[in-house]
Order: sequence, then structure tokens, then C-alpha cells
Amino acid sequence: MSDYDYIVIGSGSAGSLMANRLSADPANRVALIEAGPSDRNWPVNIKTAMPVGNIFLLPHEKYNWKQSLAGNDAVNNRQINFPRGKLFGGCSAINGGVYIRGQKADYDGWADAGNAGWSHDDVLPAFKAVENYHGPDQPWHGKGGELDVEKPKSWNPIATAIVDAAAQAGHHRNADFAGERQDGFGRYDLNQRNGTRLSSARAFLHPALRRENLTVLDETMVRRILFDRGRASGIEVEKDGARRILTARCEIILCAGATNSPQLLMLSGIGPQDHLRDMGIDLVHHLPGVGQHLQDHPTVHVAMENPSGESYAISPKALPRILASPFRYLFNRTGMLASNVAECGGFLCTDGSGRPDIQITFLVGLKIDARSVPRRHGYMALIQLLRPKSAGSVRLTSNRPEDKPVINPNFFADPYDMKTLIAGFREARRIFAQPALAAMTGDEIEPGAQHQSDAEIDAALRRIVNTAYHPTGTAKMGPDSDPMAVVDNRLRVRGVAGLRVVDASVMPEIISGNTSAPTMMIAERAARFILEDALRSNIAA
Repeated sequence: MSDYDYIVIGSGSAGSLMANRLSADPANRVALIEAGPSDRNWPVNIKTAMPVGNIFLLPHEKYNWKQSLAGNDAVNNRQINFPRGKLFGGCSAINGGVYIRGQKADYDGWADAGNAGWSHDDVLPAFKAVENYHGPDQPWHGKGGELDVEKPKSWNPIATAIVDAAAQAGHHRNADFAGERQDGFGRYDLNQRNGTRLSSARAFLHPALRRENLTVLDETMVRRILFDRGRASGIEVEKDGARRILTARCEIILCAGATNSPQLLMLSGIGPQDHLRDMGIDLVHHLPGVGQHLQDHPTVHVAMENPSGESYAISPKALPRILASPFRYLFNRTGMLASNVAECGGFLCTDGSGRPDIQITFLVGLKIDARSVPRRHGYMALIQLLRPKSAGSVRLTSNRPEDKPVINPNFFADPYDMKTLIAGFREARRIFAQPALAAMTGDEIEPGAQHQSDAEIDAALRRIVNTAYHPTGTAKMGPDSDPMAVVDNRLRVRGVAGLRVVDASVMPEIISGNTSAPTMMIAERAARFILEDALRSNIAA
């Protein structure tokens, strides 16, 4: 069958949920298109089940789009690796699995900017609706949803020592970053179910696969969205070298992520007219904001030696734990293989306002390269700037969907960003210097203790700055008065009919934390918008 009511493009944090919600009504014929493979076949099913399994997926182009960030003088012209999930679950199948919602002020800021219906009070019901929280009952948490949120069953002793060190440094102990206050440090809540990674695919898509009205096409590339008299009418797809057309009677929902969604919009003729003309693409509708306003969380790190060897690494000292780890995971879902490595972290304010502007995520291993297993014992602090003032862009390299887009993060264009990161970097060092970590800590590996002045730290951070892999804003939501808005407050693409964007690219401003859970919230709300609009249309007819 090639005719559907709804076509969902991308099976990541948003797309898997969207396919679930739209296909819940057996009257809706739904197609979900994913460029990567299914996560249900061996051995990828094992790799996506283990929280640490992403290290076995990231090196492979089959599961990772392997995009990169274009460097500039501000980062010494480095190309920065930028993994993006390319399989069922998308980035939720390869990320750290950390459940963070952001701050109340983030969403209230969206509403204040003219996006009616997106305040914190508006979005909280959607967060709760999808959540199955394993902690104590709280008015801000949900129970009974598909997305389990729980603390891991076992902890590396370094994680415990780090939280103790943060308390010794004067920070609040925080057991729930979705609660009444975000500041402080503690163990992260994760998207896990009894020690198993709970990607969006495992939570939302797998239970829906038995539905006869849901068609899922994996390893299928969407080449472009098709339009008929100003309405999105279908898509051109390619699988195993063969191309065909799929049509949508009601809507097409683009959930390909903050780099691939603007790429596909532009390939389909929606975007800045001058850029599309340069790429040889016929204009369908001029939307200058497509691909603009790229925001991410610039991330720097402090890496420390761990001579006592508690950290995760492939070494003779760790050999007994390594040999025991498959059995510990198999029988009770504990040990090394059950760790997401990013076991703890927290938030702090550097400017005196009381609103955290830095997130520090601690790794109980030296994952300086996310695609390799460390062979040296150590641990790290990832210092993430929560609300950067610099913004970048996504642009096409050609009119071919096979060619990766040019992603320019434009890091440090605004001096505020580096100033705030330096303050967060100094605080991470201060936490690492506390007595709780003394018995586990050796020398500073990177960037090195010799960097002490602001100028020295500035130069060092430019050499090592990376990303938290939280791209947002490239198809941002905004009111009619915003010329750079790509979608309206119901996530409909401006200037055309039958097309919505539903992923992190619609965020008007980046949220203060990890982006996977907020993207699922966005999808939950968008599904309700779509079903409400369909009901109104049927009543009117």
C-alpha cells in the first residue's frame, strides 16, 4: 500500500511516539519512515538494550548519520564529530538516556515570546502523560505512561563520591531535577526499565507494531516532500536503489531532528529562496528561518586520573569486573553494562540570578571520544552552557539528500558564552578538589592543571570544546510577527498546508538541559493537535 492518512518521517524521540498516538485509532492509516535499520534484529537489539551499548553503535554509519560541526577560528578550525541516531529510536537509542525536562522559566519564556499554549503549566500535563515515574508520588510526575523514569540499580563508587564532593563544595543535594528546584547535584533519573535502555522506539513504537493500520518502513531514505497546490501531498522515498511515491491524505509529520528536518525541508523547496536557488532547487515557499537559529549546548570538560581504578576502563586492574559484567547484567541488570556512564550531575548558577546557567554531567570513565572504550582509568566533568547567546545554522551542500548538510554551530560568537563556561569550568575543578574524591583522584589529564588564568583557560577550552549533542531551533516556533518563525504554535509549517515539524528543531529557545524528554513532550502535544484538528475537520465536513 502506498496511500496513507498520515506519514511520519523519522522514528526518533518524537517520531516513535507520534506513530504510536496516530495509529491508536484503527481508522487512521499511518506510515512511519526510518532511514536506518530496525532495533529489533540481532545484534542491534542487544546493543540498544544495554545502557552502555551506544559505544558499539556510534562507530558505524549504519546506525549513526556521522555528521560533523563545521569549525571556525573560534574553535581553531576543528571539525567536531556530531553523532545522530539512524535507527529505530533515533538519538534516544544512542544517547546517555538522561531524563531532564529543563526549567519552568524555559517554557514560560516560550509563551512570553508569543507562543500561546506553551507555558510550563501548559506542557506539564504532556510530560506527565507519557511518564511512568518510579520515585515517590509527586504532583509534577506521572505514573502509568509508557516512558519509565528511574534511577539505575547499581552505581559506580565514583558517582557517590562526586555527589558528596559537590555537597562539600556547598551545593544542594538534588534527588529530582524535575522537581521544585533544578539547582544542585545528584544522581540522574534515566530512561531505563529494570536496567534496560528505554529508547523512544522501545517505549512507544514496539507496542504499536502489532497494529494492522501501522506500516513501518526501515532503511528507507526520504528524498523529498511533494506538494500539490500548496499542500504537502506525499513523499518520494528510496529503498535498495528503488524509488517510489507514498501519498498522505491528511498530514505529513516531519520528525527527522534538528539537522535532518531543515535539510529535508530545503530539499523539498521550503526555506530561504536565495539558498535554494543556489542549490538548484525549485522554490515551493520562501521561509528564511529554515536552518537558522541553531542552538546547542557548547560543552567543555575536565578529565582526571583515577589511579585507584574504580572507573570504567579496559585494563588489567578492571579485568575481574569486566569478566563478571556479562553475568551481572544477564542475571540482575547491574554492573558495568547497566551503566550509562553519565550517572550523576547537576546544575549551578554563575551570574547570581539564581537561575542555573551551567549543567555539569559527570562521567565515571574517560569518554573523551564517545565512540571508543577507554583504556585508562579516569573520570570527567562535562561542563555545558545551558542558554548560549550564539546561534548557528544548517545549510545544504547540494540538492542531493545523500550529501550531509553543513552544520555551523557558531560557537563563542557572543563573549557571554565563553565567560560563563569559564565560570562553570572553575566550579567543576573546585568540586573535584574536595576531600570526598581525594582517595580516587590523581592529576588533571585534560586540559591540564597548568591552565589557570582566564586567558589560559579560554585558549584551552577552544581547543577541546565539544557539544552536548542537543541541537534545537532550526525550524523554530513563533508568532506571525516573527519573520524567522518556521512553524506556528500548533507546529504547522507556515505558508503550506498538511505539513508539521515535530522535533527539537521547533524549540524557540533551547531548554536548560537534555533535550530528549522535552522532544517527547512536544510530540505528545503535537499528536493531540493533529487529532483535534482532524476531528474539527470531520465535524465541519
